[in-house]
Amino acid sequence: MFDVLVFLFEQYYHTEYRPDWDTLSRKLSAAGFDDGDIDEALDWLADLDSHSQCYEGDFGSTSGVRVFAAEELSKLDADSRGFLCFLEQADAITPQQRELVIDRLMALNSRSVGLERTKLTTLMVLWNQRQPLDALLVEELLNHTPEQMH
Repeated sequence: MFDVLVFLFEQYYHTEYRPDWDTLSRKLSAAGFDDGDIDEALDWLADLDSHSQCYEGDFGSTSGVRVFAAEELSKLDADSRGFLCFLEQADAITPQQRELVIDRLMALNSRSVGLERTKLTTLMVLWNQRQPLDALLVEELLNHTPEQMH
């Protein structure tokens, strides 16, 4: 699924245009992705769209501390949790975006989530919200430079 998401990001990163789900599905299939991975990725993105509305508004002061629930502690490894805290403290993401990233990570069909999936999920959340993305942040989240994207 994450290969599909990265492909979509690379294809549509520099454009405001994003095709509808049917067109995306056909393009992804033509690019050689498995139908199961395509369906999972597009469902995940659709859920991201619908869940984004839940995290709108002002969370107030950002000086609070995020306490992770037991379920989150068991699923998100320490590197992932630390990375999210780092991004928020560095003002790379807002508390709302952090919560949306955590929501999407918890929705993944895996027992545990590592740093790489956390980075890609963060990238997808920011991109989906049409946030301007700093090239250094993209490089960190993708682990390669924007020039290597095709």
